[in-house]
Amino acid sequence: MQFVQMKNMNKSIIDIKTWKRKDHYYFFKEFEQPFFGVNTALNCTDAYHYCKANHIPFFLFYLHKSLKAIQQIKEFKYRIERDLVFEYQQISGSVTVLRDDETFGFAYFEYYEDFSLFMKQTKIAINAVKMEKGLTMRPELKNIIHYTVLPGIQFSSMQHAYSTSGQDYIPKIAFGKFNFREEEVLLPLSIHVHHALCDGLHLAQYIDCYQQEMDIKK
Repeated sequence: MQFVQMKNMNKSIIDIKTWKRKDHYYFFKEFEQPFFGVNTALNCTDAYHYCKANHIPFFLFYLHKSLKAIQQIKEFKYRIERDLVFEYQQISGSVTVLRDDETFGFAYFEYYEDFSLFMKQTKIAINAVKMEKGLTMRPELKNIIHYTVLPGIQFSSMQHAYSTSGQDYIPKIAFGKFNFREEEVLLPLSIHVHHALCDGLHLAQYIDCYQQEMDIKK
């Protein structure tokens, strides 16, 4: 496999001593299971019909919009590395890819502001994983979001598997099966973040930003 090269690895260190969340950071950092999450539904009616009318893969469209919103919420760009906290300049992603043999792999893709370029490169990454077997891991990549897609389930709650090693700080986002309700198209959305780095306020900010990105202006 030809690995995707995450070009934008620029990051800046957070001064924990002067950080307003210093006490919260140290409190939650020691939890055995420090992740928390919310489940909601994104109204993607306008975006869904826009993609259908313009022959755009809706999955890649809402994946791109999710990452675009991520770039605007700095708390989603924080990572812990060797007991230091860094803020990455840009966040890319990985996503589960279902194969014909009913196993899955992880596709790693870079964020590009230009959707056409993002779509082209992400398609290449996804198609490459479909041809593989087993799991290819990229533990060295910290500036990513872990995405999961459950296209057959209109879930109202979702829980991820976690390692107890305490070395996982990357936010996790899951998408479910569309819910066509009257004239609306709703997309189940689950978000889990590390509480040492992110609070409920920041989840709300991300959801609001994501919804704005999906509201296609006529």
